[in-house]
Order: sequence, then structure tokens, then C-alpha cells
Amino acid sequence: MQMSWIFRAVVHTLLVVGMTYHAVDVDSHLLPYSRNLYNELWRLLNGDDQDQPLNLFTIRRGVDHVHLVLANYFSLPDVALGKLHVAPFAGIPLPYLTVVFSSPSDPDHESSRTYILDKGNEQAWPEGLRPSASSSVTREFFDTLKHMTLAMEVQFKYNFSTQGQIQLHMAVTRQLPTPPSRLSTTARSPTDYIWRYVGLIVLSGGYLILETWAFLGNVVNDTPSWRVVLVQNLSGAFVVVTNVITIACFLHAWSEAPVLVYVEPLSWTYAVASMGQWLSLLRFLSFNPRTYILGLTLKRGAPQVVEFLIGVCPLFVGYVLFGTIMFGATVPRFAGMAATATTLFALANGDEIRDTFVSLPWHGQV
Repeated sequence: MQMSWIFRAVVHTLLVVGMTYHAVDVDSHLLPYSRNLYNELWRLLNGDDQDQPLNLFTIRRGVDHVHLVLANYFSLPDVALGKLHVAPFAGIPLPYLTVVFSSPSDPDHESSRTYILDKGNEQAWPEGLRPSASSSVTREFFDTLKHMTLAMEVQFKYNFSTQGQIQLHMAVTRQLPTPPSRLSTTARSPTDYIWRYVGLIVLSGGYLILETWAFLGNVVNDTPSWRVVLVQNLSGAFVVVTNVITIACFLHAWSEAPVLVYVEPLSWTYAVASMGQWLSLLRFLSFNPRTYILGLTLKRGAPQVVEFLIGVCPLFVGYVLFGTIMFGATVPRFAGMAATATTLFALANGDEIRDTFVSLPWHGQV
């Protein structure tokens, strides 16, 4: 018995550490895009991360700007995660550049030419906009240039919410003409995650076998009644269900591994599985005499805390509904149930009290 729970605790600890490391590692890759996702379109148009409401471009900076815009456009399928989906991952529509220039002999006469641009193909650009062009050629191009238009397809459905001084709820659908598509010969495949998924699947599957064996042993040895067994061994049943969810989550992630894309239901499932694994780790406290009192306290106190939260839930939901209906149309912090719940939770903890009440409108004077 002593070796049994120690071995299970070691396997469980390895699984929890592996899941936590995976979450932190993936989050470090997705965080710059998931938190700044709403800046992608503006960064695409501006050419960099700085705000550029109005700028005077030099010739060289103008050339660098259009090339940077094109580079950002072709990088969107790799960085536009979450609720922002740009084109299929198998290929992205090619943008086209329309240049209108005047004749050197007759400035009033205009002519235009369209260039279909591709990634890494310098010959597709006008000669004056190529990075390798000489200063004289570039200068001659801009001397005859009237205007040019860079058209690209950005088609997406976009919902975002930022909590803070400014909170927005926005739905945008933008569709531009579809240029010719480039057939992608290589698809992005984060194969470095595949073996990690396989390892975690094997680890969680082995741990599921250990816990199922221990759970069935209690069924055979203690009592034949399944109802009594589930009540007496609720933690064991919880661990079995949590491991099934964990395995299903990693199997789904493994099937989606060839495409690095943020799947919200999968993330919710992984979050629930991770929380369940950490909570079920507490049951090993009762096996050690030094931590037995702590485990017993949590075992007896947790149901009372859950009962308290269930009792408070109707009060909080009513509070959230009142705030949403009363101030949702005029105050961004109350625009929606999720935003209102976050604001009221911050108020209950003493955060941003003054800023929240300053933002509330006066519907009348008392």
C-alpha cells in the first residue's frame, strides 16, 4: 500500500508538471498574439507596431514601408490566432499593386499597370520599388508616380474585449476583392509538439490504468454497491474522469498538430483538465502523517466552501444582470455579462473602484 500510493503520487506529479510546462510554453508563444490580436490589422496597415496617424515618407522609407506591409501580410497565417482567421493555411491570396504614373513627355497623360506580388519574388515588383534598385532608378520611378494602390484580401470575423480603462466589444467583417491565390508547397507543422503530446498521452494513460485498477480494487474489496463506492471513493472517480478528459484533450491536440491554431473549446478543456489534475493532487496529503491534518481540513472544508459559493451564486448573477441592464448601453465596463462580472469582481476586491464609479452616468439627481 505504501509503495502503491508513492508510485501513483510520483506519476501524478510528473503528469501535472508536464501539463503545466506545456501550458506555460505554449502560452509564451501565443501571448504576444492573443493579447495584442486586435492590433494585427493596424500593424499590417502601418507597417510596424507604432501608431502612425499621419507621416511624411522619404523615398527610401516609402519603399521599405510597402515591403514591410507585404511581409506582414504573408506572415498573418502564422501569427493571426484565436478569433482572427486570415485565408486558409494551405495558401493565401496574392496581393496586387496598381501603379498610376504620368508620361515624362506629357505630365497630363496617365497610365497604369498592375503587378501581382508574391513572397520573396523581387522581380514581381516595379523596378523602382525593388530593394536592389539604384537611387537614380528609384528617384525616376517616384518622379513619374501619381499614386499607387496595394490591394490585399483580409477577410475575417473579429470579436475582442480588453479589460482596463477602455473596453470594447466589436464585430467586424471585412471583405476585399479576391486576387489570385498562391498554392503553398509547404504547410506550417509544429512537429516539436507531437512527441510531447505522445509522451503526455502515454503518461496520462498509464496513470489512468493505475487509478482505475485502484478504484476497481476498492469496488471488489469494500462493498458491491456502486453507489456506496462512488460516495466513499469520490476522489478516485474524480481522478479517473479527469484523466479521461486529459487523454481526450491531448488526442485532439495531437490531431490538430499539423496546424498551429488556437481552438477555444480545446483550450477550455485543457484548462479544466489541468485544474482537475492539480486538485486531485491534494488527496495524496492524507497518505503522509505530516500532512494528514492539512488534507483532512481540506477534505472537510471544501464541501462547505462549495455550498457557500452555490448560495452566493444567485446573488452575484442578479447583481451582474442589474449592472448589465442598467449601465450596459453607456458604460463599456458593463457591456456584457462577462465584462460586468469582471468589473464587479474587481470592485469586490477593492480594485478600480473610483474609476468605475466615475465612468457611471448620472441618470438623475437624488
